[in-house]
Amino acid sequence: MTSRLEALGLCLVILYFAYHAFAGEKGLGRWTDAQLELQDRKAELAQINSEIEHLRSDIRRLTPGSVDRDYVEALARQKLAFVYPDEVVLLASDTTSAK
Repeated sequence: MTSRLEALGLCLVILYFAYHAFAGEKGLGRWTDAQLELQDRKAELAQINSEIEHLRSDIRRLTPGSVDRDYVEALARQKLAFVYPDEVVLLASDTTSAK
C-alpha cells in the first residue's frame, strides 16, 4: 500500500513540475513569448541605430569648418522654401486631400 501512495505522490509531484515547466510564469510558453519580444526589440534597436547614424552624418555635414554647402542649400530649399531670384516656381495642387 505504501508503494502505491509513494508512486501516486511521485506522479503528482512530477505532474506539478511538468505543468509549471510548460505553462508556468517562467515556463516554455513565456520563454517563447520573450524570444519573440526580444526579436522585436532587436529590430527596433537596429532601426534606431540607423537613424542615429544618419543624424550623425548630418551633424558632420553641418559642423563648422567642414560645412557641406550643397547640403546647406538643399536644407534651405526644403525647409525654408528658398529659391534663387531667377528661378521659376511651379506649384502643384494636392489631389490626395479629401473633398
